[in-house]
Amino acid sequence: MHQANATFKDVVKMNTYIVNFQAEIDLPIFRKVRKAFLGTENYPASTLVGIQALGNKEWLIEIEAVAVVE
Repeated sequence: MHQANATFKDVVKMNTYIVNFQAEIDLPIFRKVRKAFLGTENYPASTLVGIQALGNKEWLIEIEAVAVVE
């Protein structure tokens, strides 16, 4: 994001994919980390999807973000 002079405040949409997602365990952790990066208000639109695997078997999470920079 830095090459486009974007920050996390510029993010308008996030898609998150978590391997073997278990809501009771993973959702509180995800929310805590998201809060650390995005603050406590004005979250971007987002989708969280539990999946079986990603492109690399060592990866456990993938986040795709769309930012709008003026």
